Amino acid sequence: MAAGTARVWPLGLAAAVVLAAAAPARSADRDGPAPAAQPVTSAVAPAGSARVVLLNRDQDTGAPLPGARFELWRETNDRPGLQSAGPAADEKHEGACVTDARGSCTVELAVNETYYWLEAGVPAGYERPAEPVTGFDLQAGTPEEGLVLNVANRLEDAPYGGLIRVRTKDAKTEWPLHGAVVELWKETNRTMGLQTAGIGADHRARTGCATDADGICDFDRLADGWYYVAEKDVPEGYVMPKTPVTAPQWLDGETPDQRLVVTLHNKRDDHGRVPAADDEQDGSEEEAAAGRRAVAPSPGTPVK
Repeated sequence: MAAGTARVWPLGLAAAVVLAAAAPARSADRDGPAPAAQPVTSAVAPAGSARVVLLNRDQDTGAPLPGARFELWRETNDRPGLQSAGPAADEKHEGACVTDARGSCTVELAVNETYYWLEAGVPAGYERPAEPVTGFDLQAGTPEEGLVLNVANRLEDAPYGGLIRVRTKDAKTEWPLHGAVVELWKETNRTMGLQTAGIGADHRARTGCATDADGICDFDRLADGWYYVAEKDVPEGYVMPKTPVTAPQWLDGETPDQRLVVTLHNKRDDHGRVPAADDEQDGSEEEAAAGRRAVAPSPGTPVK
């Protein structure tokens, strides 16, 4: 099926119809975030259905990727995950969707079902993903703009050499913390601060990484740009920070050794105990204010 071409896919009593494409992702430059473009909108989804927007992006730059070919499957055999072969396979819908110039496929599907996007063909010059299946549950009450799914592909022999090292430490003792889960996001929508949901979201450059015994996660082979570190989970016995997202960090060829270190501090769960005054003097309020303002900092500390 050609990119941007409308097609109806049978779905029992419902149907899936390719709709208007989502707004394009835009790359940020060193001047920092600017106002975002408004997404393309279309008619409200019929009762009993909801919109699903698939956005295919370059894993490193966040640029939209046209030409990726996706098949749509529906969970029908009550077995976990997608089974695409054999007599008990899940249900494959007719045709496929090829991402348009904005890297998008938009469909409307019956709610209260489980679906899978299977990437059957990658854009020219890109690697095949290790996991080509993206599963999702579509529930009633999905926001009007739809459920947005981001799928990334990596350029073959990507020439990027940047690295961001994340260290997690106990806020009081400075001991390294094992088991914190962090994600890395890249500024792509030119809007102040990090946006993680919706058509106009920034780009999740790397999925969750759990810090090792030394409290470290390394995100390597990074392209130039502004990055945010988002803490998704804390080690047992600790509490999530009030502001789990860092201020943006600039990384490029002029960054010493093309490497940054971002240090996160977690506090222990005191189970209702009123903390002593010195427990609060760890810079958390200052960091929170910086995250809210999303002020561009100077280049971070080189890895040692």
